[in-house]
Amino acid sequence: MGKSAYKLAAVLLLGIAASTSLAAQRAFDKRFDVSPGGQLIVDTSMGSVEVVGQDSREVAVHAEITGSNAFVDRFKITAEQESSGVTVRSDTDSFRSWFDWFFPLTRVSFVISVPRDYRVDVHTSGGRIEIRSLTADAKGRTSGGGIYLEDITGSIDMRTSGGGIHGNGLKGPAELKTSGGGIHLENCTGDLDVRTSGGGIRLQGIDGHVTARTSGGGITVEARSNRGISLATSGGSITLFLPQTVHASVDAWTSGGRVHVDLPMTSTEIADHSHVRGAINGGGEPIVLHTAGAGIHVGPL
Repeated sequence: MGKSAYKLAAVLLLGIAASTSLAAQRAFDKRFDVSPGGQLIVDTSMGSVEVVGQDSREVAVHAEITGSNAFVDRFKITAEQESSGVTVRSDTDSFRSWFDWFFPLTRVSFVISVPRDYRVDVHTSGGRIEIRSLTADAKGRTSGGGIYLEDITGSIDMRTSGGGIHGNGLKGPAELKTSGGGIHLENCTGDLDVRTSGGGIRLQGIDGHVTARTSGGGITVEARSNRGISLATSGGSITLFLPQTVHASVDAWTSGGRVHVDLPMTSTEIADHSHVRGAINGGGEPIVLHTAGAGIHVGPL
C-alpha cells in the first residue's frame, strides 16, 4: 500500500471517529385535537414517513432527527393545525455538509397517528412511506424509498422513483407507480392500475378491474373474478389464475414464447402457439395479455 493510500485510510478512520463523537439526536413531538373528516399533509425534504390510523380524534406527530450537530440544529420541522386539518413540513433548505453526505449517520423519521377517517397526502424527497389502517383517501410521493400500504378503504394514489410497492387489504381504486422496484399486492378489492419500469408485478386475491404494466419483469395475477384485465410486459412471462367458471373474452399473444390457456374455451378466433383469441365459458369481460419476452399461461385458481 502506497503512502497516498495510507493517508486516505487515515483520513477515513479519523472521519469515522469524528462521526461517532459528533453525532447528535433530537426528537419533535406535537399533538392536536381534530374534527372528523380532515386531512394530514406531510411535506418533507427527507426522511421516512409512517402514518397509522387509530380510533381517536387526535393527530400525534413524532419525528426523530439524527446526524451531525450542525444538521440536527438546522433541520427544522413545523406542525400546524388549520380548519382543513394538520400540515407537517420540514425545512427544504436544511443544511447538509460533506460530513452528512459521506457518513451514513443522517436519518429523519416521522411516525404520525391520525383518526381513521383522516385523508393523507405525503411527500418526501428521500425516504420510505408507510400508511396503515385508514377509511379515507391516501396519496403519496417519494423520490427515494419504498411504499407499504395496509388496510386502507378509500382512493389510493402512490408513486415512487426509487423502491418497491407492497400492499395488503386495499379496498377502493388504487393507482400505484414505481420507476425502481417491484409491486406486490394481496387481498385487494377495487380497480387497480399498477405500473413499474424496474421490476416484476405479483397480485394475489384480487377482485376488481386490473391494469398492470412493467418493462422489467414478469407478471403474476391471481384474480377472484373477471372485471376486465389488461396485463403487459416487455421483459418477462405472464401468469394469470382465474376461477374455473369465469366468463371472459381473451386475447393473448407473445413475441417470445407460447400461449397456454387451461380454461374451457367455448370458441376460438385465433389459436396458435403464440396467439390465442376466443371465449372462455361463453365470453365475458375482456382479458388482454401481451408480452414481448416470454410465455403466457392462463389457468384455474
